[in-house]
Formats: sequence, structure tokens, C-alpha cells
Amino acid sequence: MKPLLSPQERTHLLLKELALSALLHLEFHQLDKGRKLTLADKNTLFRLWLKKQSSSARYKLLKKKIKVLVAHSQGNNYNLEKLFLELINFDEGSELTALEEYLLLVRSIEKDLGLTVLLSSPQKVELDFAEGKNFVCVLATDLNAHFSANGQMVAPITFLVRAGVTERSSVLSNVYKFGQFSHSVLYEDSDFLRFELIG
Repeated sequence: MKPLLSPQERTHLLLKELALSALLHLEFHQLDKGRKLTLADKNTLFRLWLKKQSSSARYKLLKKKIKVLVAHSQGNNYNLEKLFLELINFDEGSELTALEEYLLLVRSIEKDLGLTVLLSSPQKVELDFAEGKNFVCVLATDLNAHFSANGQMVAPITFLVRAGVTERSSVLSNVYKFGQFSHSVLYEDSDFLRFELIG
């Protein structure tokens, strides 16, 4: 069994999360002031916010990237808002693909339960892995086979969860947060929950 998300995917998702948080910070600030900020004021606001984030444990993986971003954005011609919109792939007419939502769902489960979602073929899953601790494992021989070339889900994905009732509810609550998916419980006992994620 191995971690489902690679370090690159973790960094990419964390960057998207940082960008989204920065944009929300700007929106709330503008609502509070009752006016739109100029480009220079937006950049100053973002820089101050980014400096705070660089010392937070949440964005530890991005510490160097944040410092470089702050340093490069000193000139008033640099548009941090545009950069953040690009990082979250903002386009008013587009929606996230099922693959993008799936990766965000996995990251959301990891954050809520404080663990790493694992990947294993159904035949090789280790039911006694990290005994005494919670685990969530995606059962797939080839995860790519569940998604088309354009990121649409073409086959359900099976999750195996070993956790208490509260943590299981948290996993399923995360599924409800992502509108592209539903789920079907395949098996449940006092130790395990197995469910299919359906696109």
C-alpha cells in the first residue's frame, strides 16, 4: 500500500487552497471596506496576508514558494489576484472535472481525519495496516482506468475505511460536499466500511 497523492499532487492542491483562501481574504476585506481596492492596494493586502501564511504549519510545504512570491510581487505591475485566479483555474463558464473533484475529496478526507489516504489493489490490501489507527484506502489496480482522458469518471471507485463511527460519518460527509459524486455502501461491520464512489 502506498500514499494515494504524490508529493507533487499535495503541493498542487495546497497551492490551490492557498490561492482560494487569498481570494476570499480579499473579497471579505473589500466587503468590509465597501469598495474595490486598486491593484497596488490588493497586492499590498495579499503580501501582508502571505507573510502570515508563510509561518503557519498549514502551509509549511509552501514556505519557500510563498517567500519567492512575496519577493517577486513588490512591483505594482505584478497582479497577484490574476495569478491566484489562474492557480484555481477560475473560469466563470467552467466546472471542475470529476478527477479534480476526486483529488480535492481525497485531500479533504486527509485533512479531516489527519491521515494519508492510501492506494492498494483489492488483492493486496493489508487489513491490519497501522493496527489500532484509522486508515482509508482506495482499492484500485489502476486508478487511471476510472477516469477518461478529459477527467470524467467512467467507473466507480471503492474506498475501504477502518475507523470509528464518527470518523466514518466524517468520510461520508466529505463525499456529500462534492456535488459530482454519490456513494453506495457495499459492506459495513464494527471495524470496516466499504463503499463505492459513483460519478
